[in-house]
Amino acid sequence: MSCSGRILMRSLFATAGVAALAGAFSLGVVVAQQPMPATKATQIMKQAIGEFPGREVTMTTLDIPPGGGSMPHRHPTTYNFGYVLEGSYRIKLDDGPERVLEKGDTFYEAPNQLHAVSRNASATEPAKILVVGIAQTGKPNTIPEPQK
Repeated sequence: MSCSGRILMRSLFATAGVAALAGAFSLGVVVAQQPMPATKATQIMKQAIGEFPGREVTMTTLDIPPGGGSMPHRHPTTYNFGYVLEGSYRIKLDDGPERVLEKGDTFYEAPNQLHAVSRNASATEPAKILVVGIAQTGKPNTIPEPQK
């Protein structure tokens, strides 16, 4: 092979290598930007509290698929009490530590507290959470945190 042929081959291999790296990097960025699987919220009870006008109790199950969760959000008027029924649950409230709760663990969220992290801690097993909330009647239960 002539000298110019070898230079051409090296240039082709170098170009192909750079293109492959760029493609792999782009694919990684695309994969990283994929939304996490959504949490399925099922309200199993909603009851007005006669002794406390303007307040109601809700019971909701959250089925969180492997790798799933929700974006940062707040519950503006709701006192939430959570119980991990199945799996493991990753949670972070306000600027507190990120924690992993296991089956049988509980948590509390005060009204308007930032729920910065809410997701399944496992990439292979589902998680299920029971949430009992005391909320103001007729007010939104959950609002997304604005993206910065």
